[in-house]
Amino acid sequence: MDELPLGALRVRGWSKGCDLCWKGAKSVLFITGECPLYESCFYCTIADWRRGKRDLIILNERIIEEESSLIEEIEYSSSLGIGITGGEPSIVPDRVYEYVKLLKERFGREFHVHLYTNSIGIDERTLSLFHDAGVDEIRFHTWDERKWEKMRLAVSFGFSVGAEMPSIPGEGWMKKLISLSSFLDRIGADFLNLNELEFTPSNRENLLRMGMRPRVDDEVGVEGSAEAARSVLEYLERETGIMGYFCPASQKEYQVRMRWIRRASNVARDYEMPTDEGTLIYGEVSGPEERLMIIFRKYGGHYKDGKLLMRADSFEKASKEIKKLGLSGRLIEVMPTEERKVLQVYPLEFILRSRG
Repeated sequence: MDELPLGALRVRGWSKGCDLCWKGAKSVLFITGECPLYESCFYCTIADWRRGKRDLIILNERIIEEESSLIEEIEYSSSLGIGITGGEPSIVPDRVYEYVKLLKERFGREFHVHLYTNSIGIDERTLSLFHDAGVDEIRFHTWDERKWEKMRLAVSFGFSVGAEMPSIPGEGWMKKLISLSSFLDRIGADFLNLNELEFTPSNRENLLRMGMRPRVDDEVGVEGSAEAARSVLEYLERETGIMGYFCPASQKEYQVRMRWIRRASNVARDYEMPTDEGTLIYGEVSGPEERLMIIFRKYGGHYKDGKLLMRADSFEKASKEIKKLGLSGRLIEVMPTEERKVLQVYPLEFILRSRG
């Protein structure tokens, strides 16, 4: 068993989808907010505002209303593939077909597509649509053994097939995952992915009510989840021939950061600077226009709505002069997304102190 950074575990490798996710090279396509199992899935992490909205489509952090936006976002993120999630993608199979076909035609057959499903809408017609569109990999998520046979059906279509499940601490849950790993091995499937069970706003009350608690070193991961995953993967390594992978909660944050790094360099405006964390940072100076023009003529920037926007390095060089002219200034760090959500603000006085 390989011990990877951030506490991840891997047995015999991982799927191509996981390999691309680790590099931040996958975009995430939320293709519908509809799913009939929200009430029965006590650990579901989907935000309440997304639930039940059949026609809600989001790529990464961007709501998609037309095909051109979908293509643009993938290009901005330099993505080499997408993961399709929801809601439940299999209840909108025609939409999946249209989007996957569009992306394969635009970016080529090597553009990798994996899809998550709880199996509820999986049948021969749905799988045929997915196959014809070019879906490469299907990850099933179901505890119901009666539905496991749908994985066998997917294998017969030639998809890379596996299961992706939360690692829930407790002997009963672990036995079920061990049984699942054996089943996957018998039908010729490829992998079992285990995700660290996470506290989110949508499931926190449920998890606490069941006696689960956050890890002592983390407010997101559930105590005992990583240990349960290790035990299941030890069995998988010893008794099966499939691949196994444990994805800790911190790894998902890392994946987003890696994707941001790819996107930031593509979308940075002339006054924005990408950071090592994948965010964007710039300086903002406000005050009388004639004083702002003094800074502008010497250090450059972009004058907009009565404010001077500057590269962060130029802002720092100009910081003493900004203060001397009686102007207000700050560095602003934002997400590299369409709406540029503010993450952190560094006042001028802080910059002056840090520069000595």
